[in-house]
Amino acid sequence: MEFIIVPPFEQRAVVMAAKERFENYLGNRFPGYRFKVGPFAPVGDEEEFSVLPLMNFVGDDGQSYMCAPPHRWLMQEIAHSCREFSQAKDRLVLVQ
Repeated sequence: MEFIIVPPFEQRAVVMAAKERFENYLGNRFPGYRFKVGPFAPVGDEEEFSVLPLMNFVGDDGQSYMCAPPHRWLMQEIAHSCREFSQAKDRLVLVQ
């Protein structure tokens, strides 16, 4: 399953600057899942990370299939990990 992560409006520039590192961080925290950082979009809370699961995929036979929805606890863990990354990034910027 793949997730689109939309950063809070105020953090979009910082997150986009660290996009590759952020996506790798999430991929390492949640093996078996893929993550892409998306641009700011009018979804969710402007002050929190939005975690949007991509629920469909195209199979080897060319047909479109729907995934089972992810568990709520998984979505919360991903959002929590996004906040942790963001807070660690803030500390790194302050130290430099």
